Amino acid sequence: MILDKKVLTALKRGVEYWNKWRKSDRYFQLDLRGINLSNETLLGIDFTGVNLAGATLVKCNFCGANLDGADLTGANLSEANLSGANLCGVNLTGAILIRVNYRGAESTGSNLSLADLTGADLRVVNFAGAQLSGANFNQAILNGANFTGANLTRASFKLAQLTNTNFTHANLAQADFTAANLTSAYLKQANLEEADFTKANLSKTNLTQGDLAEANLSAANLTGANLTKADLSQANLAGAILTEAILTKANLTKADLNQANFTGAVLTRATLVMAKAWTTNFNQSTLTGACLENLKINSQTSFVKVICQYLYLGQDQQERLPENQQGSLSSLEFKTILHNLMDSVEITFNEDLNWSILLKAFESLQRKYQFHKIQLKSVEANSNFRFIVKIRVQPSTENALICQSFRQEYDSLALGKQKFNSAKHVSSVGVKQNPQQELINSYEQN
Repeated sequence: MILDKKVLTALKRGVEYWNKWRKSDRYFQLDLRGINLSNETLLGIDFTGVNLAGATLVKCNFCGANLDGADLTGANLSEANLSGANLCGVNLTGAILIRVNYRGAESTGSNLSLADLTGADLRVVNFAGAQLSGANFNQAILNGANFTGANLTRASFKLAQLTNTNFTHANLAQADFTAANLTSAYLKQANLEEADFTKANLSKTNLTQGDLAEANLSAANLTGANLTKADLSQANLAGAILTEAILTKANLTKADLNQANFTGAVLTRATLVMAKAWTTNFNQSTLTGACLENLKINSQTSFVKVICQYLYLGQDQQERLPENQQGSLSSLEFKTILHNLMDSVEITFNEDLNWSILLKAFESLQRKYQFHKIQLKSVEANSNFRFIVKIRVQPSTENALICQSFRQEYDSLALGKQKFNSAKHVSSVGVKQNPQQELINSYEQN
């Protein structure tokens, strides 16, 4: 790329001359693609709208510079100083910004997709509305940065410092926050689907109404975090610390809570349908109004000094216990409910349940899963004229598979009986039978 000599001459005469020269023809399109300005001091330079794609700007000092609308696609700015610079609307797609000083820069609406910002100092930078999908922020310092409404899908923040960082309404789907420090960060209504927070510090973080469906929060520290109305369905919280966390109306359907610590947590009206809570600590937590339908617990799950005035065993506030709206659960009643939930599978049948077929189906199920030590726990009638069959299983058992197998075996036997009864009815109205059929009927009667 051959650069315009007039442009190079203006650059060599210094920043003051360059800025005056630019003002003389503000709309002149400057093309500095591929230029090498490494180690240059360009404090306050006006590079508004300049094409610097592929430029080498290593250790260049752009402190206070104006780069609004500039094209820095694929540029190398490693260890450059961009503190206080204006970078609004700048295109930094695929740029290398390793250990760059971006502190206090204004980067609203910029595009840093796939940019490498490893170890960069990005404290208090404004990235509101920026395009940052796939960007690498590993080990970067982002304390107090603003990512409101930014697109950060698949971005990486491994070991990054994110204290007091604002991610309100940001799209962080599949982002990686492994071992990152997000203390007191603000993630209200952020999209965090399938994000990875393994071993991350999220203490006192605001995750109100956050979408954390299928997110990985294993071994994360969520002490005092606010997860009010957060969607944690199918999230992995195994081994996580949620001491005194607020999970009011949170959705924990099918979440993995194994060995998690909820001591003192507020789970008022939370949904724990089919959540796995083996060896989980709920001591001193508040479970009033929570839905515990098919909650998976074992003898190591702890509920010492739990506050629970009432709860639901059906979704959408169905099957309230106690049924009396004015009543409160006693300690004994709560323990009985927990005992009934312990390592069990529930299957619902209509009122025309055939007891003989039910027992045959269960015996078949036991033979099929003989190593799972399946036991028939109870058969209960509910208020909707249906029967609930509860089967005790081991914690490692695939409950959905057990339900499906039992249902299929029951339906198969019921269908066989129905066909037999139909054939029997036909024979009883005078249809002539052959000798072999008469012999079978005679055997059935005996």
